[in-house]
Amino acid sequence: MNCKLMRTTGQVTIRRIRFFLCIAMFCLLFPHVVFATGKDAQTSFPKLVEVANHAGIQKETLLLVTQEVLEEKLKTKDASCLLSKLVDAKASGLPITFLEEKIMEGRAKGIPGAKICDAIESMVEEMNFSKQLLIQQTGAEPQEATLRMMFEIRAQGITRDQVEAFFSSHTGKNEAAIVEGLRLYSLLKQAGVPSHELDEFVALVMKDDATLMRWKEVPQLYSLVIRRGGASNIFMSKAIEAVKAGTLPHQFARELSLQPRSLGVSEQITQNN
Repeated sequence: MNCKLMRTTGQVTIRRIRFFLCIAMFCLLFPHVVFATGKDAQTSFPKLVEVANHAGIQKETLLLVTQEVLEEKLKTKDASCLLSKLVDAKASGLPITFLEEKIMEGRAKGIPGAKICDAIESMVEEMNFSKQLLIQQTGAEPQEATLRMMFEIRAQGITRDQVEAFFSSHTGKNEAAIVEGLRLYSLLKQAGVPSHELDEFVALVMKDDATLMRWKEVPQLYSLVIRRGGASNIFMSKAIEAVKAGTLPHQFARELSLQPRSLGVSEQITQNN
């Protein structure tokens, strides 16, 4: 245990040393490099790194950005853009781990810094949109995992108007329920479920948290049935009937395999699968 702790401590110390060495080298080599912040103030890049460090930006992120500038893999203005976006997001109370991961991932793939910065700006806008909606809905600051899921849901193609309409239709729900319900709605909508059936099904499962959590994986079952040649409207009508009857999802799934014709799936296809 002590050896493991010593190795971990040593690794952290080495990263810190590398980080401060990079900053020192940059100050010596490029003492006059400046960037423009969102407030149009001129600040040196090393000073921005210091600000980002004090703001709580991960040292791994700062080391990567600084080292790539030194190695001329990343333009100073692009590096400044990335760090300033992180600092601003942190100041706005947004969780930035997700943003830092995207920067690390983007650079690992060789994506230009300017393009990553544009993506980070879009992500910050989306997170702010989701954060404000969730605060209005629950009266509390959303958790980072919730904002991540909201971002992923929006990436599936659901519009802001649809998100706002969903929130308005389920006022009073807690954070976990509203986001899980939105995820279910988004997945089924993306799969092509007609609006009237989708709205009826989601309204039923959103009546209480227990029902929602039991039926949250129905998109997987829907996809399986459709791949086997089942009819969408028949599946959804059966699912709606099952929720109304209080049928448990595993019982519903068993009925699908035992009664393939009633769901528009041929017995031969079912037997072959």
